[in-house]
Parts: sequence; structure tokens; C-alpha cells
Amino acid sequence: MTDKLTRLELEDKIAELKKQNEILRSQLSAQNQQKKGQKESLVEQNKVADGYIHTILDNMGDSVFVKDDKSRLVLVNDAFCKMFGLPREEIMGKTLAEHVSPDERESFLKIDSQVLADGKENINEETLTVRGAVTMIISTRKSRYVDASGKRFLVGVVRDITASKKAEQALKQSEMRLIELNATKDKLFSIMGHDLRAPLNNILGLSELLIERVRKSDTGKSAEYLEIIKVSVKNTLALLDNLLNWAKSQTGEINYKPEKIDLSTTIRHVIELLDPIARTKNISLSQIASEGIEIYTDERMLKTILRNLISNAIKFTKSGGSIIVSVVLEQNQVQFSVSDNGLGIKEEVSKKLFKMSANTSSLGTANEKGSGLGLALCKEFVKKLGGDIWLKSKEGDGSDFRFTLPLNSPE
Repeated sequence: MTDKLTRLELEDKIAELKKQNEILRSQLSAQNQQKKGQKESLVEQNKVADGYIHTILDNMGDSVFVKDDKSRLVLVNDAFCKMFGLPREEIMGKTLAEHVSPDERESFLKIDSQVLADGKENINEETLTVRGAVTMIISTRKSRYVDASGKRFLVGVVRDITASKKAEQALKQSEMRLIELNATKDKLFSIMGHDLRAPLNNILGLSELLIERVRKSDTGKSAEYLEIIKVSVKNTLALLDNLLNWAKSQTGEINYKPEKIDLSTTIRHVIELLDPIARTKNISLSQIASEGIEIYTDERMLKTILRNLISNAIKFTKSGGSIIVSVVLEQNQVQFSVSDNGLGIKEEVSKKLFKMSANTSSLGTANEKGSGLGLALCKEFVKKLGGDIWLKSKEGDGSDFRFTLPLNSPE
């Protein structure tokens, strides 16, 4: 009986254990299903989060990128692809160095390495030319990110600042232009206040002396005074012409009237006008024949250029010297030369001669005063006529002013 009970008890216990195992198995299965559901939910949540991240990045105005520790792109937004004109599939896993010039490549890869190494944020402005296209000026902000496993990434934001930089440059140029115009204004007032008053005062004084001599019937002295007055008036009128022409050129009021002209005739007219002034200093003024050379340009501007260059040569040539005006035909342009054997010009002075704002005026060989305006006006007019002007000179060995003009009108 006892053995029989013992067997029954054992069977009951085994049945109970089986029941408990079934319950445990069921519980474990439920837990596994729950974990699986949680895992699937987590994966789904990650997918949704990734979608949100990409949506946010793609709707940002600035270009965003993430690089690995080898500077290879692992994430970029739409703005990045659009900025550089490259599809995402073509640049992922690459450094972008494959598409830019060696100099630009070396620059940005060096910055990448530095930020990845020391973790210090870098903000930099640089140029970037992708596949030889138009060069952009970009502002980049790069920082380092280290994940839970210790892996380093480079996170960057790029902004195209080409337009703003061009606007900034234009503003600087406008500021420089304003400074130059203010300097020009000051120079013009200085000329009007001094260089115009001086010859007019001379003319007034000589006129008074002339009146006195006429009353005394001293005709010899009267003729001498009249000659000085004549020269003074001519120089003053030339200065006034320069002032008016310069003012008109700066305000855009000067009228450009191209016409076909014979250079030999034009040069001869200017020489005839200035020869009396040259003869008062015993200077030979001549031209090398240029018959048959015709150009299509503004004769009035050309005469102003020649008159100023020749007047300048007379001023700095000693008595007994010579001035030669010549023209050489060169393909589609002509080269003019006004050469003298006068004092010559120092190299440091010659660099400033054509600038209105520079105070380069000095006394001539007969103590003639100048305004420094003539050569600046020459450069302005030569530029308007489509040519270039320059100087060859050595101190003590004369000067050779040269300028070119196209055979046909630049407009």
C-alpha cells in the first residue's frame, strides 16, 4: 500500500512539474514575443527617426555633410548635392577631392585632418571649383563628433557666400572710388585756388606795367610784356580746358565723337599751337612724317592728349633741347611717342604721374609751375579712346611718353 501511494505521489509530482514547465514555456514564449515586438518597434522607430533626420536636413538652406575619419562622405543633404552639382550616389563614400583642383583639395583635407585630430571647431572661408566650373567662395564650419564606440566623424556646414563677397568687394571699390573722387575734388580746388590765381595775377600785374609803359611810350618793353601776357593767357586757357575736360569726363558729360582723321594733319595743328611756347625756351619742336596714316577716333580728345604731353615735355626740357612727336603703325593700332632730351623722371615719381590724387607736380627748367592734372587727363582720355599709355624715362636722360590708339573706334 505504501509503495502504491508513493508511486501515485511521484506521478502527481511529475505531472505538476510538466504543468509548471508548460506554464514557464508559455511565459518565456510570451516574453520572447514581447521582446521581438519591442525590437521590431525599435527598428521601426529608428527608421522613422532616420526619415525625420533626412527630411530636416534636406529642408535646411545650408549644405550639411558628415565624413568618416578618412574624410569620406557618409551623409549629405540635398542642398549639398545641389551646391556642388553632384548626385548623392556619385559622392557618397568619397572625399570630394576627386572633383576639385589640387590646391583646393590640399587645403580642405588639411583642415579635415586637423579637426578630426584635435577636436577644435574650424570656421574658414575658401574657394572651391568643382569639375572646373565657376569658382565659388564658401564658408565652412567643421566640428568633430565621437560616437559610443569611440569612432570619430567630421560634421560640417557649408554656405555659398560668393554673392555676398562680390557685393562686399563692390562696396570696397565704391569706397575707394569715393576716396579718389574726394581727393580729385580737393586737387581741383587746390588748382583753382592757386594755379589759376597765380597766372591771372601775373597777367594783371603785367597789364598794369604795360599801361604804364605805353604812357611813357616805351614800345620795346611793351612788346616784351605783351609776349609774356600772351604765353600766360595760353597756359591759363590750357589749364582751364583741362579742368573742364576732367570735370566732364568724371561726370560722364563729355561727348565722344569719333571721326576719320589724318594723323599728320592733327599733330601738325597741335605743334603749331605750342611751337611759340617752345621757341621762348629755344626748344626745337618737330614731328616725324606720318603721312597716309588715318584712324577713326575723337580728334578733340586726341589733341588734348598730345597738347598735354608736348606741354609737359616743353616744361622739363632745357634751352637748346628738342622734342620729337612720332607715330608708328602696328597691326590694328597706332603708337604715338612724345620724346624729349630733358631732365628725365625718377622711377618713384614715374609710378605716380598718371594719378590725379598724387602730388607729382614740380617746377620746370624755367621754374614753370604745373597742376599735375594734364597727365591724369591724358590717361583718362586714352582709356576712353580704347588705348594704353606709359612712360620710358631715366633721370637726367630725357623722357619718352607713349600711348596707343586703335585704328577704329572702340565703340
